[in-house]
Amino acid sequence: MTWWIRTRRLPLILLVTAGFWAVALLAGNISLPLPQLGGATSANVPLVLFAPLAPAIALNTGYGTPAPIEATAVRRTAAFDTLLAVAVVLATAAVTAGTFAAGWTGGADDASAGTAARNLACYTGLALVGRATLGNHASTVVPTVLALAVSVFGYGPEQTAHWWAWPAADPSDVLSWAGSAALLVIGLQQTAQGDRPHRR
Repeated sequence: MTWWIRTRRLPLILLVTAGFWAVALLAGNISLPLPQLGGATSANVPLVLFAPLAPAIALNTGYGTPAPIEATAVRRTAAFDTLLAVAVVLATAAVTAGTFAAGWTGGADDASAGTAARNLACYTGLALVGRATLGNHASTVVPTVLALAVSVFGYGPEQTAHWWAWPAADPSDVLSWAGSAALLVIGLQQTAQGDRPHRR
């Protein structure tokens, strides 16, 4: 277990995730004016569209390239990797919900905090799917490309998000929540399958 904690860089993942919580809760309402190519001339893109990339990328960077010894390990490392991803997302949801329930926020509202948790699930799922299909080195590119595409092409007239731009969608948008949850489940499933024997 100590070996897994060290190879997965767990302290770094915890530090980055805690920093993400601080940004989401203290500066969640801050937005960046960016030019748009998706219908609007410009849009105020919220910081919570980009901030969840940090823990999603740290998580997949921590996974690293599986060492050959993991294939023969008694403990199933893929199961631990799956639980770690679940823990990061669930802890984020719990921290944001608990902080708002206690009234400890300063620069965000419950909508932006919910958006941050949803986007973390979306980006984490995309990174895990990318890790399973494209390899570990390309896994973090997938959510990053989505965030950049949404920030430039995702807004239509009156700064409303297009149907496919889930990270920019309103917190009440059911499709964005369902799609993000589905991506996370698919990514977790593919990660967990790493423990299954490979057929030759």
